[in-house]
Amino acid sequence: MEQGGFKVIPRERRGAYRSLLRDLRRTLLSEIGARAVYDHIARRARDSELAALATELNREGVDLVSTVQALILSMGGQPRRTSIRRRVLARLLVHSTRVTGARPALRLIRSAEDTVSRWYGDYALFLVKLGDHERAAAFEELRLVKQRRALILGAWVDNLSRGGDRRL
Repeated sequence: MEQGGFKVIPRERRGAYRSLLRDLRRTLLSEIGARAVYDHIARRARDSELAALATELNREGVDLVSTVQALILSMGGQPRRTSIRRRVLARLLVHSTRVTGARPALRLIRSAEDTVSRWYGDYALFLVKLGDHERAAAFEELRLVKQRRALILGAWVDNLSRGGDRRL
């Protein structure tokens, strides 16, 4: 039997996945929050290239969230669909750029992408040890996507104008 493209874990093996599921629920909240941030940036950014990038990252985030939800379901968990708290925090972060400028917000987002990338790598290693190569491969793919996103945002942070009007 399959759930979201992944074989469902037999009930007797679910205990080995409990800690991973707990971590993965938090990771899903991070992905939901990232989508909300990119959505707000896409709507507010004055730089058309940054707005286009945020729009693309938000679209890509739909697939990331779906994949993580499918993985949670296949491991016997119940994934969240949204988070009001993450949406509010995303809005506050983007609005804070009026005071702080865009660089600190983009640096924070890049750091979050990098952190989640490492988490996905850890999940993949954990699953390889359990012999679950199908899910490990899915997490490795997620890791690579997040790593690419962190590199792209890093380029924006490094090349963002340090003077003048730095708001989004």
